[in-house]
Amino acid sequence: MNKLLVTSILFLCFGFETIAQISTSSPYSRFGLGDLHQNILPSSIALGGSVTALNDAKIINSSNPATYSAFTPNSFLLTTGGWHQTTNIENTSDQQIANNNAFSHLLVGFPILNGVGLSFGMIPFSSIGYEMSSEIIDNTNELNTGVANYSGDGGISKVYFGGGAELFDGLSIGFNSSYLFGSLNRRKKLDFNDDSFLNSRSNSKINLQGYFYEFGLLYKDKLNENESFTIGITANNNSKIRAHKTDLIEAFNYSGFSEIPTDTFVNSEQWGFTTIPQHIKVGISYLKNKKWLYIADFSMQNWENYNMFDEEDNLANSEIISAGLQYTPDYSSLTSYFKKIDYRIGVSYGNIPLKFLDTQLEEYSLSFGFGIPVNKSRTKYDFSCTIGQRGTNNNNLIKEQFIRLGLSVSYDGIWFVKRKYD
Repeated sequence: MNKLLVTSILFLCFGFETIAQISTSSPYSRFGLGDLHQNILPSSIALGGSVTALNDAKIINSSNPATYSAFTPNSFLLTTGGWHQTTNIENTSDQQIANNNAFSHLLVGFPILNGVGLSFGMIPFSSIGYEMSSEIIDNTNELNTGVANYSGDGGISKVYFGGGAELFDGLSIGFNSSYLFGSLNRRKKLDFNDDSFLNSRSNSKINLQGYFYEFGLLYKDKLNENESFTIGITANNNSKIRAHKTDLIEAFNYSGFSEIPTDTFVNSEQWGFTTIPQHIKVGISYLKNKKWLYIADFSMQNWENYNMFDEEDNLANSEIISAGLQYTPDYSSLTSYFKKIDYRIGVSYGNIPLKFLDTQLEEYSLSFGFGIPVNKSRTKYDFSCTIGQRGTNNNNLIKEQFIRLGLSVSYDGIWFVKRKYD
């Protein structure tokens, strides 16, 4: 146990250094809180993101804290991982390929009593990363007079601590208390060809920190000796997160390749709040013969209630539906290693919060993956691959086609077991 505890602490320290590397290259991350990270574990991503009713004693399902009650006695779960994504970003006239790598999660889970479990960890909440440019056109003579450059980076991270308990046979409740922190940086630069115009640049930085709470409910019932079903629900109320905003707008000239500020138009700071809207998820799963797992999710979030410093950013309510299938031929097989592997496939479709010119963007994906146990070990590797598309080329918008690979390693240790020998 001592080695496991030291290892988890070291992983947490390492995580605080690496989580800042979470990035995206999507122009759509410019809006709202950026790209949201709702599904993090390859085991659930491979099922299309269906996770609300995923109740497995060997999986830390931080999306539904009620599942912590399933941890088996004396177990100590530790999981971490990362992902890689390649995205083809295109509009009607241009396209580019972007590659991103990032830390995905660091989670710890363990029971404290029979039917009572705790979990804590660190995961990304959202990220910003984009670079765009457009020509500045003089409407009088329709000539190109310069270039407008837009860029942004940063993101929000979440550290959580939660618990789950089985109230009576089949019914469990759970609660996560999370601390959100991070910064969102957005920049704009106007670079003119004519020296008679003032070049200008602006930088807006928002630092956020505050608490965020999530509730979970889970009900599991056996239909017979070989079949069972599970229903899960998670929700949170509108949450206000403290925010500090600084704005800097200044003119500049070039000295060689360096930008020399010449005048400051705005240099201000203010305190306010960011409202994270209510999020509700409902899921159901069906397990047959400990081989076939069917699972589905439906989620909705009221992004019309979002605001940051009283700015709504024209976001729309989002809805996502997903479903997945897992097949494990024989998890306890002694004759064939391949029979112990979890084979997964899933699909997802939904509206994301962004809406332009009465067009709300859609995202859909196909996922598959594997859960690969290590022989003579309590270690397991989970792999996922997601192929999907977000957005459209209609109405001069941007379409993103992506392939995301996820990998996590999980270890199930043993603690609170007395030694038989010194």
